[in-house]
Amino acid sequence: MKILNTIGSAYVDEAKNILDNAGEVDYLDINSQNQLEKKIGDYEIAVVGLGLNYDKKIIDAGKKLKIIATASTGTDHIDVGYAKKRGITVLSLKDDREFLDTVTGTAELAFLLVLALSRNLLPAAKSALSYCWTEKFRGHNLYQKTLGVVGLGRLGTMVARYGKAFGMEVVAFDPYQDEKYFSIVGCKKVEFEDLLEESDVISIHVHLNKETENMFNKKSFDLMKNSVIIVNTSRGKIIDEKDLLDALSEKKIAGYGTDVLADELDFNDKFENNALIEYAKKNENMIVTPHIGGVTFESREATDIFIAKKVAKEINKLS
Repeated sequence: MKILNTIGSAYVDEAKNILDNAGEVDYLDINSQNQLEKKIGDYEIAVVGLGLNYDKKIIDAGKKLKIIATASTGTDHIDVGYAKKRGITVLSLKDDREFLDTVTGTAELAFLLVLALSRNLLPAAKSALSYCWTEKFRGHNLYQKTLGVVGLGRLGTMVARYGKAFGMEVVAFDPYQDEKYFSIVGCKKVEFEDLLEESDVISIHVHLNKETENMFNKKSFDLMKNSVIIVNTSRGKIIDEKDLLDALSEKKIAGYGTDVLADELDFNDKFENNALIEYAKKNENMIVTPHIGGVTFESREATDIFIAKKVAKEINKLS
């Protein structure tokens, strides 16, 4: 079978060996929807990363497609429902909890954003590089502050434990976890509105779906302390970005750190005039990183190898 790997040259060698033994693989650095649409029709299997959108148009162009595999837990870059209608198997990491518990990159980045915003790290570092040696960048301790974790799954659990290690009080909202699990993690179960009102730091770890899209909006921001810091390493559309910018501008909230943007799947060849990027250029209370949560050497290697093995196993079923 012909396999298209759009992660291309960044794909790790051990994972390449697994795929190479499973089929005929082309490793292509594809970075636009147009390129993908022109290429996808030649392949039965697509191994994909973030940055390309496998929507109805792309899936229709992939007339031979049997498998789409993504080394991520989120699948909002794939029209999973339409793929299944077409008889295409979608492989992801979503339900592989035992393996995912060893992949810590995104949780570590989330807590890094918490620390950086709490201590004004970026402006302080820029000041030093400009030979301005000043103590004016006064920040806040995390000790005895309240950390609110939205979504107590794998990543939320990691971040909750990091918060405990810093001496924070940890509360969490997750209607799908039972009381026992909250006790095991060592945090207090609260309702969403209570979390918004109590938290000094909020870290978001939920999947994007109809229930969670824009769950952070004007109503949510109005309930928060005006000193709160929010960190989002989940998906951009979980936050209403217009309401977020209003809340920041009006000082209803203190800071926002994000590894995701609402429209990042639509960037294609053009990435400019993004409202959050423009705000971050002019203000020190927002940090934006380009979806690097899982992009550590260790996490990338582990997830590439794991998904390559899943693809090889699925090919064996089709043979």
